[in-house]
Order: sequence, then structure tokens, then C-alpha cells
Amino acid sequence: MMDTSQGLNRHMTTRAAIMTGVGGTIGTGLFLSSGDVISTAGPGGAIVMYLIGGLIVWLMTTCLGEMSAAMPVSGSLQAYSTEFIGPAMGFTIGWVNWIGGAMTITAQVVASAIIMRDIIPNSPTWLWIVVFSALLFGVNMLDVKIFGNISFWASSIKLIMIVAFIIVGAGMMGGLGSGDAVGFSNFSDGAFPTGLAGMGAVILTSFYAYAGTEIVASTAGEIQDENKMGRAINITLLVLIGSVVISIAIVAALLPWQQANVLGSPFVYVFRNAGMPSAALIVNIVVLTSALTSGNYFTFACARYLWSMAKFEQAPKYFAKTNKNGVPARSLIVSMLFAMIGIVAQFVAEDTVYLFIVYFIGGANIFMYSVICISQYRFRKRYVAEGGDLKDLKFRVASYPLVPVLGVLAFLIMLVVSLIDASQRTGIIVSAICYIGIYVLATLYVKKHGDARAKNIDM
Repeated sequence: MMDTSQGLNRHMTTRAAIMTGVGGTIGTGLFLSSGDVISTAGPGGAIVMYLIGGLIVWLMTTCLGEMSAAMPVSGSLQAYSTEFIGPAMGFTIGWVNWIGGAMTITAQVVASAIIMRDIIPNSPTWLWIVVFSALLFGVNMLDVKIFGNISFWASSIKLIMIVAFIIVGAGMMGGLGSGDAVGFSNFSDGAFPTGLAGMGAVILTSFYAYAGTEIVASTAGEIQDENKMGRAINITLLVLIGSVVISIAIVAALLPWQQANVLGSPFVYVFRNAGMPSAALIVNIVVLTSALTSGNYFTFACARYLWSMAKFEQAPKYFAKTNKNGVPARSLIVSMLFAMIGIVAQFVAEDTVYLFIVYFIGGANIFMYSVICISQYRFRKRYVAEGGDLKDLKFRVASYPLVPVLGVLAFLIMLVVSLIDASQRTGIIVSAICYIGIYVLATLYVKKHGDARAKNIDM
């Protein structure tokens, strides 16, 4: 156990932890970015890419789940990479994780502004960005128990909307409302209109729908019953993959792929095309709520990431403080400043800014998630070498070493494909320059200040 997690309050229930994982992941990656996936890869290509993304995220999250169940600590990604790879990598992954998460806050805030402009045309982008950033900051200053309750109910609204959409959408496919049964005609007219090239062009965008599943593990230091971390992760994955794949199949069946884009939610377009403007408005409001709650969870996680790095002396000690409610307020303030980057969307096309951020985050995810798989591989190897009994592990990957090895290979393939595609290449290159620079600085920092390895992990 890592006693460096002390200082945070263990008030979060397993139910709230699951909803934090679900709510933090289901957001604009599904409700907005899916427009780009469907328009580029076609209806069949979109479903295939979301299935592949679900499989890859399962490999990564179960690797993280094994470590989180055995050694629960908030800010776990940074802590585990420090312990099982090295202090320089721990330093790097902590900052990469924080930057990626902070940019996700920006993406969700920009997406929220896009949705508001769809609801209220010609309204100023910068105004919505400022308003929503202030809202996220205020909610995250609350006690973690209150935050957990808000997370649960906000996530519940999103899940209810998805279930309702699936039910109504299935009915519309059968002729509900219009009287004309659409069925899977969009698939028969061209399920894979752009072939493998189109599918490869959305490999980062489709995976973005699952980005954030590691958030459930970031609650390890605050969950009431640490023995239930494995259960929380399994349920989170099941709900996420099922929700994403089924809802995308419904959207792709009802919306011609040529009409999809990221200037509005394809979920909304489905109802507008059906002549149901009231339903479209309701869905837009729910999608807005989804974007804000997803941004809310990343705000929660980013504050803990920076707090954890400060505890490991990989960030200024100034950020290691919590307020009387156990909230790392100083870390929260700095994390929220990133949301202001989104104001550039006032001067550049919102969809261009949004997709660039998605690709930049994709580079961070490829790096971080590969490190998670490598860390799990080394954790299990050391655990057995030190005489650990596998039966004592509260949660184990389905097959070792196959799962972590396949995870690393999957992310390498994702990197190669994204570099081949011109639309994704710039975001990946910019993120690579940024993260390589961080690793170089981390190496120099460790040489100067010594090994900041987490020596207090009890194997």
C-alpha cells in the first residue's frame, strides 16, 4: 500500500467510483466526435473502429486494474510508472497525464461552446468557455463526497439518455414516427465507403470515445472499500463499451454518413432529420450536460494528478497541499487555467480546434497507455519474484503476459496508422515533441535531485 495517498478522504462509494469512470469517459468523444468517425469511415467502418477501440481500452484498463486493486493510490499512473519503470518515466508520465487531462478539459469546454452555438446560433464562443470553466472550478471545490454524489446523478442522466436513445432509435429504424422502416439501409448503401484508409483516419477520434477510463482507477485513494476496485473497473468497462457500440450502430443506421460532422452532434441530427425539433433540443441539452460532466471528471482527476506528483517531489511542493475539505485546491486552480486555451476557438474554426486537441490528446493516450501495460508487466514479474501468491491479488488480468504485450503492440500500431494519415499527423508530432522534451527534462531533474522512486509500495 502507498501511504503517500494519505491526505485525501476515503469517502467515495463504489457506486460513485463506477459512475465517475463512466461519466468521465462518456462525453463528446461519443456524442460529438462520432460525427467525424461516421462521416470519414462510414457506418460500418465506425462500428468496427469503436469495437477495436473497446478491445484496446479493455487491454489497458485491466492492466491498470490489477495494479490499482493491489496498490490503491490517487494519481496511480504516475506512481506505478515511477515504481516499476523508473523515476524519470514516472516524472514524465505524471506530467504527460496531467497535460493530456488538462487538454481534455479544454476539449470538453470547446465542445460545450460548439453545442451552445448550435442551440443559440451566433452566440460568442469565448463567453461560453469562460462560463463553463468557472462552473467546473466551483463544483470541484466541493468535498469529495458531495462531488461523488453529483457525479453519480450527472452520469445517470447520460446513461438514461443513451438507453432512451437506443430504445427510440430502434423504434425509428422500424418505422416509429415516420412510418418508413429505415432498418440498416445505410449499411447496404455503403457500409465502408472509404475503405481501410477512412477507418485509419479515425483511429484516434474513435478511441477518444474511451479516453478517460483510467479515471476510475484515479479514485483508488478515495474509494471507501479498496477491495472493490476490480469490480468497479469491470462494470465501468462493460457499461462503456456496450453503450458506445450500440448507440453508434443506431446513429449510423438512422443518419446518412454524408450528413455527419463535428459542428453538431449526430445524435441531434437524427431527430432533426426525423422532423422532431423538440426532441433534438432535449438531446442537445443532454449532450451539453454530458460534455460538462466529462470535463468535470477530468478536472477532478487533473487536480489529483498534480497533487500526486507534488507528493513524489516531481512537481513543486506548493501543490501537495489540500484544503479543509481534502480538495487539492492549488492543483485545481492551475489545472483549470488550461481551459482558457479554448478561447482560441473564438478566432479559429471550432471544429478545427476541437479535432486538433483530440489528436494531441491521442498522442498522450498512446504514450500513457503503453506505459501502463509495461508497468503491469513489470509489476507482476516482480510480485512473483518476491514470493507473492497470485491468489492474493484482488484483481488479475485475463492472461499474463499476453494482455500487456498485446496492449503495447496495439498502441504501437495505433501510432503508426495515425502518423500515416495526414489529418492526424500534426497533432501526434506536436504531442511527441512536447512529451520527448518532458522526458529529457525529467532525466536531467532526476540526475540532479536523485531517485524519487516510491519506496513505500508494499509488495
